[in-house]
Amino acid sequence: MRRTLTFAGFAAALVLTPCAAGATVMVLGFERVNAAYPSTSYARILNFYSGGTSSQATTGTNFGISFAANAVAVCLNALGGSCSNASTGGLSATSSQGALGLDSGTSTYLNFTSAYTGAIAFRYQVIGSVAAIQAFDGLNGAGTALTAALPLFNTAPGCAAYNAPLCRFGPGGLGSVTGARSIVFSGLPGHFVFDDLTFGAGNDPLPPPPFGGVPEPGAWALMLLGFAGLGAGLRRRRHAEASTLARI
Repeated sequence: MRRTLTFAGFAAALVLTPCAAGATVMVLGFERVNAAYPSTSYARILNFYSGGTSSQATTGTNFGISFAANAVAVCLNALGGSCSNASTGGLSATSSQGALGLDSGTSTYLNFTSAYTGAIAFRYQVIGSVAAIQAFDGLNGAGTALTAALPLFNTAPGCAAYNAPLCRFGPGGLGSVTGARSIVFSGLPGHFVFDDLTFGAGNDPLPPPPFGGVPEPGAWALMLLGFAGLGAGLRRRRHAEASTLARI
């Protein structure tokens, strides 16, 4: 008997994919944290990913992750843009408007509501200095370091067409951690960005949903377009097979 996977079943299979530790993969793309795009007034991320809001009253998927007050959503330039010095250079369809940055000091952090165990991966770019990322078993970057500070350097030239020296983000991975309560990001304001911060998917950063994790608002549109194309392709294939059988 032929079994058909419905749209709802297919969507659930994508959204609820478990990671090795049995938890749903989480991907922070930092999209729609800023209330408007493009914008040169960056929102503080704050509780955007923990059931609350950013400093601009936007809200995202509740992943149980909150950010320090100096962690902001940097606006990423579109072609010819000028909202920041950073851009994906047109290489990301799902995470092209926002990234994690720092507006003051030399470090910021995120806190987990519950201790996190699993892999951590990300995309990033650095200019003019060195950035770093490190996991701790205490909140606010306190307690025992669970990893050594991972130094991060520039991975590609800038993108002149996007007015962005921080461009073409490279992949990075912190490996697996056990019982992390916070992640610290170090560097100079305006000199680094992190994006596609991925929890639970090996050392390969994933784009934000629909390709992994629970969709952030607006990602369903891309998913629906993909499903529509897939359905059209399957209908054409069945029609071609039926025509072939009729001629045999």
